[in-house]
Order: sequence, then structure tokens, then C-alpha cells
Amino acid sequence: MDAFCYFWGVKHLLSLLVGFGCAITLVAATEEWLSVFPAEQKDAIGRRLDAYVKANQARDWNKLYDLVSDAGRAGVSRQTFVAKMKMAHGKGFSNSPDLLGFRPSRGAKTDKADYDIYGCGKAQREGQDFNGVALTHVVFEHNNWFFSGWTFTQFPNEPCTALSDASWEAPGAMEWNQPLLELRDSGGPSFHVDTPKK
Repeated sequence: MDAFCYFWGVKHLLSLLVGFGCAITLVAATEEWLSVFPAEQKDAIGRRLDAYVKANQARDWNKLYDLVSDAGRAGVSRQTFVAKMKMAHGKGFSNSPDLLGFRPSRGAKTDKADYDIYGCGKAQREGQDFNGVALTHVVFEHNNWFFSGWTFTQFPNEPCTALSDASWEAPGAMEWNQPLLELRDSGGPSFHVDTPKK
């Protein structure tokens, strides 16, 4: 019985130590991306990023509208935004992938109030899964953080393990001062919808 208690105790102690060590590593890794943000804004950007990812996961376009930057919304109304997002993110056919997850890893200041956040992204489009290094752009406006969109850094997708390589470098700057891809004019043929007759 003593041997059983000893091995049971050692096994659980090792599990706790390993779990604690992983938690410390995870916290350190997840907080590294915050180092580029002003100290007083770190909690706020963390909460906003979490809300942004959750709104995308849930396909809650109404909530996402409140998290997208002025440039990203391009002045469209909430109703138009929601309609265009639904159209671009259909279940059977979609023009844009659905962001299902994003684990931040690195941050970079790109302008006075603009930042890029790099991390491991997970998305799905028409039933096909995509994983890899992803980027979301965030701006500070109206006294809060707003997102100008997200994208994978490469196609085919760069593996997430690349972010743990100290020599990894962010790709060249992207143009974010424009509407979300879903809101841009597709350039396709225009069409007319008749108003139903009474």
C-alpha cells in the first residue's frame, strides 16, 4: 500500500509540475505579443481581440460590426454590413473563409496608432479547414481598439510553428486603410432585384 501511495503521489506531483510549467510557458508566450502595446491598453486590447475572434467564430456579424474599424466598415450601415457578411460567408458557398480561432503570438507597431498581431489562425471555407500564421490589424480610434480585418500571411499557409522560430520575420506591410474584403465591390456584373408587387 505504501508503494502505491508513493507512486500515486509522485505521479500527481509530476503532473502538477508539468501542468504548472506549461501554464507559465503559455502565459509567457501569449503575453509576448502584448509587449508592443501601451501598458495601460494591454487588458483592453486582449479583451477586444477575444471579442473579435468570438464574433467571427459565432458568425455574429451584428456584434462584429462594433469591432471593425472605420476604414474596415467603409461607412456602410449595420444592416448592409450584416447582409454583405452573410453573403460572403455562406455555408454551402462562400467568398471568404470563416475565422474559427486565433492564438496571438507576436505584435508589431506599424503606425502611430496601428498594430499588426500575428498568431496561429484557424479558418474554414466551404468545409475545408485552413491553419497557419495569420495576421489581424488593429487601430486605436474613438478611444478603443478596432480591427481592420484578418488574413493568412501566405498561401499555402505558413505553419504556426514558424512563429516559435526567433528568426521569423513578418511579411511586408499590407494595405489596411480600406474596406473589409467582404465589403469591397466585387467588380462582377451588377443585377437588379424587383420590388415585389402587392
